[in-house]
Order: sequence, then structure tokens, then C-alpha cells
Amino acid sequence: MKSILLFALIAFATVAVVSAADLSPAKWPEEERVRIESLEQQPYPPATKLVEGQSGLVSATISPIAIRAGIEVLKQGGSAADAAATVALTQVTTALGSYVSYAGMMQLTYYEAKTGKVYSMNAGWNSYLGETDPKTIPTAAELDAEQGRKTLVPGFMAGIESMHRRFGKLPFADLFAPAIWYSESGITITRPLEHFFSSRQKFLIRTPEGRAFIRQAGSPLPSFGARFAQPELAATLRAVAQHGAQYMYTGEWGEKFVAAVQREGGKATLDDMKRYQPIWEEPLSTGFAGHTIYGPGPSTQGGYDVLEALNLIEELKIDQRNPYWKDPDVFQDLSRVLELVAIGPYIHSYVADNALKTNGLHLSLQDRATKPYAKAVIPFIKWLFNTAKKTPANNHSDAIVVIDRWGNVAALTHTINTVLWGTTGMVVGGVPLSDAACLQQQKLETLAPGARVPNEIAPIIAMTDGKPCLAISSIGSALLPETVRILLGSFGNHLDALSIVAAPPLLLNFDYAKRDMVQVPEGKYDQDFLTHLGTAGFTVQKKPMQEVGGIKGTAAIGLIADANGARQSVENSGLYNFAEGY
Repeated sequence: MKSILLFALIAFATVAVVSAADLSPAKWPEEERVRIESLEQQPYPPATKLVEGQSGLVSATISPIAIRAGIEVLKQGGSAADAAATVALTQVTTALGSYVSYAGMMQLTYYEAKTGKVYSMNAGWNSYLGETDPKTIPTAAELDAEQGRKTLVPGFMAGIESMHRRFGKLPFADLFAPAIWYSESGITITRPLEHFFSSRQKFLIRTPEGRAFIRQAGSPLPSFGARFAQPELAATLRAVAQHGAQYMYTGEWGEKFVAAVQREGGKATLDDMKRYQPIWEEPLSTGFAGHTIYGPGPSTQGGYDVLEALNLIEELKIDQRNPYWKDPDVFQDLSRVLELVAIGPYIHSYVADNALKTNGLHLSLQDRATKPYAKAVIPFIKWLFNTAKKTPANNHSDAIVVIDRWGNVAALTHTINTVLWGTTGMVVGGVPLSDAACLQQQKLETLAPGARVPNEIAPIIAMTDGKPCLAISSIGSALLPETVRILLGSFGNHLDALSIVAAPPLLLNFDYAKRDMVQVPEGKYDQDFLTHLGTAGFTVQKKPMQEVGGIKGTAAIGLIADANGARQSVENSGLYNFAEGY
């Protein structure tokens, strides 16, 4: 990104307080609302293009409606935090609570131009104080008993409010206007939403509340083109807008949540809800190719993962070589780096006992994210692993990047952290409840009851000479490879954003018992490239493009051009990534 990666970002030292804004879509020009709602029907942008804005930018992995709401926030004097909050709130409504949720979780990395500092906030799940035997939490396949044990204390709404309190400019209640309007007016069922409902109907209809939820388009099963209105959800959102996030913790919604979870055998109490607080902490960081990369703080795993991968890449000098999709040797080394990060503590005992211990290092997250660790393990990278197999959690999420007129940058990811709507069928105040605990029993066994559950989400802000130059928020099962390949392409290969986004994705091999297997998208690499990988000892598994979407990562990105200060992002016609600037 020769014209992008270095820039001068001028930020005002102080920001004036902004009065109330009117963000209701009812006030948007009708032709603009019609255009945006039509675009909402498409899963991908209609064309691949660079998106620019001189004053502000919103990039997100889903929902043109939500992105338009975020742009309206920026135009009416809101900060990056205000816009990111509005986008996230609106995304949940437009997704009908399927892959993101008001009772979900979120992770934030934020650059504040006024102070020149990067901040990290963890609004992940809390476990219940009374859940002392997590290994017996029902699995996703078990639908007959104790569905409430599959739930966790949500962090999303507390996180949205905490971000706003620290960095927001507009009144908190105003940020809910687009989500409330579309909850009341309804969302037109798209082809993907129609499929979501048909594939998950048996779970949603398990409870009376679930059956009422699914019928909000006027039929037992919502179909394409129907209007899905959510009046009960609108009432909940109005109450949160009026009373603050506490309504969903110690207020009426929180009380109903606890009652519903307990009725279904769960361990939630009002004390669990009352004690929930987002964690603000110093972000983790590392130097990479002349830049400083900031990620989530030490209460998460995602920040450590990204830093470990970048340090290993530098040690192998991958950042000084050809792009991975043009050089099979680079592809081979980068694949091993990503596998090493993913396998974590399962590296061979000889390496742990010798290469690490003799250098005073351990298999802790803290040590694994250091440059000495990278230097110690790289000589053994070709035979590092035992044959342990680790099953990844299912994650469905939305990623958001916002840059405002003052140069504040928000990189935010939020998620329901399960397959669409989960399996509980439980709905409280129009909000379906995730079954995230049933996918994380092993992780919960390592934690004290009531603890914050670590997550792998890793929104990133990269800095050059003390100023942000690139923000990335990734989602999907392969969010780590997606984040890493964008950073490598930007700072190592010096490629423009369009070239990086259009490059073949890196597909993470989750079957760690088959450590020399790589997955590649069908038709994206020529036969000579694949033959070279085979000669190097890899088993190559080609994946049809219709399967690639479910196993690759997708990212929202934001950057600023050095020539004119324009905020920039990329839309790709084959990916979930929309953007708008002004």
C-alpha cells in the first residue's frame, strides 16, 4: 500500500459536545432508503471497488442498512464510537438476532485522536457463579433438558454503553433510533434469512416464546419477501435507550432473563447480572515490518494469537518474500505458522523441554506472543506438533471499522458465538438467547465459576509514527488467517487494499491430526503451485467455492490515504463486506 500505509492524520485536541441527533430512517430521503433496503437483499456488494470518504468511513461485514445508519451518525457530529455502536445495534435488528445478538458479546480496539492512545475493551461472556460442573452442560445436540445451562451472562449491551461513555458524543438514546425503527417497521426477509429460518426452525419452535418469535412475519415459517416486524424487541430497545444497559442486567429484562434461564435448569442469578462489567485494559502490541500492531488486551486470546503469528512471520522473513499466493514456498511456511499458532500448547514435548525451557520460556500465552519465543521455536517448525486434535468453536459474528472526521478509529467485533440463534429456543423480550456455553465446556472447565470467558476475537489497529494507518476487524472460523494475511500483504508485500482483499483466502486446517494437510479454494491456484506443495510433503485438499465461505475469515478494513487524507475501504463482490464514506 505505497500510497496508503503512511499518512498524516490531523486530530483536534478537543471535541465539542454535540446535541441530540435525529437518526431515524424515517428522516432519510425516501429514494435513499429504498436503495439501501434493496442493497440489503444482496448477500454481497454488487461490484468490487475502493470506497472513499474525505471526512468519515464505515466498513462492516454485513448490512448496508446498518452502515447507512453509521454514516448518518458521522454526518450529524457523532464520533467513531457513536457510529460503531449504532452500526452494531442496527446489525442485530437487520440480522433478526441470528448471528449477532443483543444478548451476545463484543470486543473493541479503539484509537482516540485526542490522547493519541489505543484502548482495548473486553465485553465477552461471563460464566455463572453457580455453574460448578461445566463438563455436564448439554451439548448442542441435546434438546430435552437444562437448556438454560447452555447460556452465559451477555456482554454486548454493557460493552456498547461503556464504549459510548468513554468515547461517545451524541446522546446514548439517539443511537438506538435506526434499530428501533426497523424493529417496528420490519425487515424484508432475504434469501439467506429464509434459509436461516428453514434450517433452524426445529430449535426456535421448542418454546412458546420461540414460536411467537418465528411467527413475526405472519406465518409459521418466514419466507422470502415477507416483512418481519419485531414489536417486542422494539419495546426492549426503547427501555434500554431510556434506562441504559442496566435494564438488561438489573432491570426488568435482566430479571426475566434470570427467570427464563432458571426455569430451563440454568444457574443464572441476579448477582451474576449485577456483577457484570466490561474489562478495559492496555492493548497488546508488537512491532511488525516497521509498524506497531495493537490488539486486544491480556484478558482475551485473540490478541496473543495475532502477535504470535506476526513474530513468527518476521522470524521466517516471510514479510520480505513474495506474496503467499504467488510462491508455494511462502505458502508452505505461512501455513505452518498459522497451524503453530492454532495448535497452541500441543507442540512437541522435546521443543517445550529444550528449545523453550533452556531460554526461560513457557507455553503460556504471554510467552508465545514474544519475539524470543518465535526465535526459539522456528528451527523446529517442521516437526513441532503432537497429534492432538482440537475442535474449533462455531462462531457467527459481525465486524465493524469506523473512522471519523477527527481521526478516531473504532475496530469492533460482536457475535452470538454459536450457530444461528443457537439451540435453546429461548427468547426474552424479543431477544433470542445463545447457547454459547454448550460449545465451550472445555474452556469453562479451566475457569473459576463467574469468570470472564476468553475469546479469540482480535480487532486490530496498526500505527505508523504514532498515527493509525490500518484497522481490521475479522470474523469467521478463519479470522486469524484473514487478519494476518491483510497485515502481511499491507506491510510486508506493500500491496494495495484491492489486491489484498481479492487474493485467495487462507483456509485454516482444523483437523490437527492431519498436520500436513492444507485446504485451498478450488480454481485459485494452478497445478504447478499445488504440485510443489505436494512435493514439499503437504496433502492438498481442494474446497469448492460454495464451501469456502463457511470456513474462511472475512474482514472489515479501514485506512487513510497519505495524499489527501481520504478514509478508504474495499468492497468485494464475492465477500460479506460493505462500506460507505462521506
